[in-house]
Amino acid sequence: MPSASQDQMLHNLKQWADRTGYQVGQIEDSGNDFILEVRERESFPSVQFIHQRREHPHLLVVGQVKIPSEDRERLKRTMGDGFKQFIWDLKLSLLGKGVDFLVLGEDDGDPEAWEVHLRIYLREFDPNLLQSSYTSVKNSLISVIWCYKKALDQIAMFSADPSQQFSVPAEGAAVGGSFRGEGNDPERARRVMNAMANTGIIMMVTLMDGFAQTMMEATEAMASGVAEAFGGEEASEQMTEEMKEKMPEAKEQMMGMVSQVRQQLYEQMAQKADDIESLLADRIFDKGPEIVDVYEFGLPKFTEELDDETITEYARLLVQEDKYFTEMFGELTAWMNSLPQLPK
Repeated sequence: MPSASQDQMLHNLKQWADRTGYQVGQIEDSGNDFILEVRERESFPSVQFIHQRREHPHLLVVGQVKIPSEDRERLKRTMGDGFKQFIWDLKLSLLGKGVDFLVLGEDDGDPEAWEVHLRIYLREFDPNLLQSSYTSVKNSLISVIWCYKKALDQIAMFSADPSQQFSVPAEGAAVGGSFRGEGNDPERARRVMNAMANTGIIMMVTLMDGFAQTMMEATEAMASGVAEAFGGEEASEQMTEEMKEKMPEAKEQMMGMVSQVRQQLYEQMAQKADDIESLLADRIFDKGPEIVDVYEFGLPKFTEELDDETITEYARLLVQEDKYFTEMFGELTAWMNSLPQLPK
C-alpha cells in the first residue's frame, strides 16, 4: 500500500474513533506499521486496529480476554468433565457470531486467554465498516467474559446452598442470562419472547411517533396556508399555534394505542408459550438476550415485560440517537430479521 494511502488509513481510523467519543491511543514500537487501541468504557475490553505492513490492503481488528488462573481452577474443580463441554460451547458460540478466534495457553481445553479477530479491507473510508467490525469483536469479547462470570455465579450459588441443583451449562450457553437448556426451558423462552416483543414494540412506537409528527406538520402547513389565504397572517399564526397545542394530545392517543397493543402482545405470548417453546430450540434465538445483556441503561431490560413508562424512555433514547442504545437496537433488529418464522 502506498505511503499516502497508509497515512490516510490511520487518519480515517483516528477520525472515526474521535467522532465516536471512544478512548484512543497509538501503540508505538510494536513491529507493525501501526496499532490503534480503542476502548469504549473502562469496564469494556479494548480493541486494537492493526496494520501489519505498509503493503497490506487489510486491517486486523483484534481483542483479547485473559482468564484468571484461580477462576479457571475453580470452574474445573466444580464442573468436572462438564468444564470441557463449557469450553466447547463457548467456541461454538463464537463461531456463531461470525468472528475468528484463538485460544491461548498450553491446553486449548483450558484457555488462559481468548483472542477474537476480524480481517477487514478498506478501499475507501467506511465508518460503518469500522464501527460494525469494532462492535463484533467487542461484543464477542464481552460474551466470553459473561459466560465465565455466569458459570462462576452459578458455582457461588451452589456453594452457598448445596441443596440447589448445580447444572453444567449445556450447548450454546447464553451470555449474561440463563444457561441454555433444552427447548422446554420456560425462563429461556420468556427472555427470548420478551426480547422479540419489546424490539417490535419500540420499532412500532418510533414509527408511529415519526408518522404522527409528519402528519401533524403537513396538516399544520396546509391549515396555516388556507388560514392565511382567507384570513391573513394573523389567522395563519393562530392556526399554527392551535395545531401545536393539539400535538401532545395526538401523541398521547397514539401511546394509548401502543399500550393496548403491548398488553395484547404479552397476553398472546403467555397463551402460546407452551406451543412456541419447542420452536425456540434453535441457537439463533439465544442471540437476542445475549445482545441485551451486554448493555445497561438503568432501565428494566428488554428480556423483561416493560411498562408504558419504560417503553417511552427507551423510545426517547432511540429518537435522541443515544450511541449505545442505537447500537443495541440495530443489533436486535438484525437479529429479528434473521429469525425463522414463528406460527401466528
